Amino acid sequence: MTDVMTNIRIVEVYSDVAGHKKGASLGIDALRASSQELNAEYYEKLQFDSIKDDSNKYDEDYEGESQFSHAKYADVIEPIISKLAHKIKDIREENKFPIVIAGDHSSCAGTMHGLKMAHPDAEIGVVYIDAHADFHSPYTSGSGNMHGMPLAMACAIDNLECQRNELSDAEKAYWERLKFMASDEPSIKPENIVFCAVRDYQEEEMELIKRHKIPLYSVAEITKKGISATVAEIFKKLEYCDHIYVSFDVDSVDPLYVPGTGTPAMNGLSYEQAMQLNIELIKNEKVCCWEIAEINPLYNNSKDDSTRIFKILEEVTHSLLNNY
Repeated sequence: MTDVMTNIRIVEVYSDVAGHKKGASLGIDALRASSQELNAEYYEKLQFDSIKDDSNKYDEDYEGESQFSHAKYADVIEPIISKLAHKIKDIREENKFPIVIAGDHSSCAGTMHGLKMAHPDAEIGVVYIDAHADFHSPYTSGSGNMHGMPLAMACAIDNLECQRNELSDAEKAYWERLKFMASDEPSIKPENIVFCAVRDYQEEEMELIKRHKIPLYSVAEITKKGISATVAEIFKKLEYCDHIYVSFDVDSVDPLYVPGTGTPAMNGLSYEQAMQLNIELIKNEKVCCWEIAEINPLYNNSKDDSTRIFKILEEVTHSLLNNY
């Protein structure tokens, strides 16, 4: 098994500037601490890379505001997403499987751009497990927080039909770079997305979901169908895709089980559902990348919260090792 584990690369993304609460970048080291406390030797057995915010402008003590209103900290976020995209490209070109452990969920735009760079002619599917749709653009976002925009970045969607904001020239320039980082076309087609557990969204995002007929499996529907049947339907929907990316935001889980996240939403998945959903998804041979994001230990009830999330990471990796 040790030889097989060289086929997996962990990429840690230490950034939380795209969220409205700090602390998500601390989740990465909280998982490391949980691994040590459990004597899991998870990190000793795997290769890993780290991507950090090198700007030094928005550290723990920084109290300033972004110069941008509708694409907050785009000048910091853009190079982080670019570095991640090129890292994912390199890992995939080595025919290895990237597991991304990220701070805020804006990172997944970089992951999707990287997959497009590595597989430019492929159909790439996305299974997006999240409480939120993350389909805003700077033109539609009420907050300007870019952790709510990664799918719009990857799909290169402005959603001007629902426009509420006028952007500065600088914001427009950064947004264009964030959309077309991999090529001069969108990295992901919206019709190649499947949502799971999304329940906290704005009307502008729902307009896109309806316009592109994106399947959305609610928590109630997942509970009624069961995990196995839900996963089978997801892969039937994405059967024409060559590669599939699974993105797991921990706020998809009900805060009763995992309170440690920056944007909790009630009526989420149970802990067992989240565990089983990710384990079953990772078994499919088309899945080429898995990401976990938005672990914020500042909002934990106890350190056991991070330990529960680490166990999902560990079990998903074990499932991957048995099937990759």
